[in-house]
This record gives sequence, C-alpha cells and structure tokens, in this order.
Amino acid sequence: HDGTTYGVLNVYAERSNAFSGQERAVLGQLGGVVGHAIAAIERKRALMCDDVVELGFQIPEPFSDLGVDPVDGTIRLAGTVPVGDGSYVVYSSATGEASQRIGEIADRLPHWDGVEFRGDDDGEQRFEIRITEPPVLSTVASVGGTIVEAVLENGHYHMTVQVPPGDGVRQVLDTVRGAYPDAEMVLRRQTTRDSGITKQAVLDLSEALTDRQLAALRAAYHAGFFEWPRDASGEEVAESLDVAAPTFHQHLRKAEQTVFDSILATLV
Repeated sequence: HDGTTYGVLNVYAERSNAFSGQERAVLGQLGGVVGHAIAAIERKRALMCDDVVELGFQIPEPFSDLGVDPVDGTIRLAGTVPVGDGSYVVYSSATGEASQRIGEIADRLPHWDGVEFRGDDDGEQRFEIRITEPPVLSTVASVGGTIVEAVLENGHYHMTVQVPPGDGVRQVLDTVRGAYPDAEMVLRRQTTRDSGITKQAVLDLSEALTDRQLAALRAAYHAGFFEWPRDASGEEVAESLDVAAPTFHQHLRKAEQTVFDSILATLV
C-alpha cells in the first residue's frame, strides 16, 4: 500500500505455469486490498495511542555525498501529503542562502522531482516539492508515525519523529541509519502525544474521510489555498496532486462538508 510492503502471500500449484495473467491480476488486487486494510489498522492504532516513542536525530552535512556544499540558512518542513504510488508532496520553507539553493539541491537528489515556489512570508520562501519513495518518510508513515520536526540548519539536519511503541521503532531506526550512515540519535524517550482535540474526534474524521479527500484537504491547507488572497489556486493544488481540477474540487468539497458537519453539529 502506497509503496510499503507489509508481507508476502505465497500461492502454490502442482502444475507448471499455473498462474496466468488473470490469476496474477486477481492476486495483485487481493494484495492491494490486504495492504490497504493493514495500513488503515496501523493508522487507527496510532491515532488511539496516547504514548509514543520520540526519536531525535542529528545528521551532519546530509548532502555531502551528492557534491552539495553546506547550505547556510534554514530549510524547515511544514507538512507532507501522500499522493499514492509511494509519492509525497512535501511543503517546506527556506531562509537566507538556503532559499536560493533549493533548485540545486533538488537537481542532485534522485527522489526529488521539481520545485514549486509559493511566495515569501516574513522573509521565508515557501515551496513544495514532489518526492518519490523517500525511505524515512515512507517508513514513518507505514508504521503510523509522524515527523514532528525536520530542519536543515547551516548544513546540519535535525529530525524528530514520533512512533507508536512496538516494532515500528526498530524499523525507523534501521531506515534512518541506512539512509544516513552518519546519523546520531540524540533523543529517545517515551512521551505522551500532545493534541488539541480529542482522540475520538480525530478518529471519527479519519474514518469519515477517504484517503483522497484527506489528501485534497491537507494539500489545500499547506499550499495556502485557504489564505486570502490565495497563495495557490485550485488548479495549482490539483496539479501538485496529479489530478484534474474538477476532481480536486470534488474531493475538497466533500472533505469540507464532513469537517464542518463534525464541528457544527456540536454547536446547534
């Protein structure tokens, strides 16, 4: 599901070449359904879990192997939206010299695909970028975790993630160390998730919204679609999600209706 392999289904037959294209297609669809179900269960478990394991990493000069000189200034992650097939739209901001070197970094990183700048806000250049199969982000998402902070500051990368207790902690540790051999773990603690709304409210919304509706809502929010004047039009947000504009607006309207229903129903 979304580029994450949760397991393998083995099917055997007594005769050779038993599985034709049709059988393979059916088994592939079955695997997709099972993967989607497992992902949904992992998300629900993560949402209902108060206690999380917080992991902090410090990574010196993460782009040195790509021939990119240390970057002065700050690049800060603002949010991510999964768009299927292991791809994510990542929303970030940059200050100082870093804002002038985003294009250079994107050209050197194989899983970064294009940069769209979304304007300047108090000296911070906001931008979004499509990332395909990022190892750390994909692993954190697959175990129901979240990236709390990701900051590249004066050439050094600081990242903090929260993961539900269990096997997912080891998976994240192994992935980070595989992607960044020089990574140093500077924090590991069990803590309580800080949330401004109740778990039940979050769970109700997550179950009421489809994946595409949630992606449309999050993308619109992070891209500045709800700002006035708008930082991004509906057509621009739709393009970042690789869908037609009418499709984006349809998903967004349904998501807005669901959110407003859940809020306003308690006020009347």
